[in-house]
Amino acid sequence: MHLDQKYISYQQSAISYRISGSGPQTVICLHGFNESAEAFAVLQDPANRYTFLAIDAPFHGNTLWKEGLRFTPAMLHEVIQNILAAESRSTAQPLTLLGFSLGGRMCLSYYQQYPQQVNRLLLLAPDGLKMSFWYWFSAHTIVGNRLFAVTMKHPGWLIKFAGILHKTGVVNAGIKKFTVRYLHHPPVRNLLYTVWTAFRFFRPDIAQIKKSIARNQTPVHLYFGKYDKVIPASRGADFTAGIEEQVQTVILEAGHRLLQNKEVQEILDPGHFE
Repeated sequence: MHLDQKYISYQQSAISYRISGSGPQTVICLHGFNESAEAFAVLQDPANRYTFLAIDAPFHGNTLWKEGLRFTPAMLHEVIQNILAAESRSTAQPLTLLGFSLGGRMCLSYYQQYPQQVNRLLLLAPDGLKMSFWYWFSAHTIVGNRLFAVTMKHPGWLIKFAGILHKTGVVNAGIKKFTVRYLHHPPVRNLLYTVWTAFRFFRPDIAQIKKSIARNQTPVHLYFGKYDKVIPASRGADFTAGIEEQVQTVILEAGHRLLQNKEVQEILDPGHFE
């Protein structure tokens, strides 16, 4: 589908977003790390049932973020409300949230804070279902964040360490590949530090989220890649436990890049989940 690019002002920042369709149901699309709103151009909506609003997250795409290393669910809420107002969309109508990887974590945290404003969650290989020790240490502790900053400037030791952990079976090949791929490129290393630090406020409380899903009967659709080594499908099992009636899990013959999968591209077609 074609996505038209637009901007809104937010505090000192310029938020870039893309819009497609004119259907009655608004779908907020949140992309993954080192991607942009353009990633959602692959989605299909031949019946024009939806209006897609895909947002370039801070430090991504064409968004110019001037609010420092701080981005919170409340800020995301304000951005969404401003975009809805700019597009003359109802700010009272519940939204469908569609998030991939990092965008999935953003969706979970947003739902945690504003469950009444969400009528459906579509989560593609979502980050945030489990807090890794390394993310917690790097983003949520002073010592860890300082060490993280130094490592992003001098990553050689971590690349070697990842190789050792892989050989000893502590981390899988996918995590090693992910680490090496990103750490060999200075701009991506800088982005990784910036995003992990600024997005530290998106810390989903899974127990609270599950209670809200059960209480509000919110439909949740989880999609995982069978061969995904970054966000393995096994992470969905604990999340689903106790809210099986609300959660549908689909495991695809794919890796992490789920938006390249044809079934995912058609998830909003009529009759797919309704």
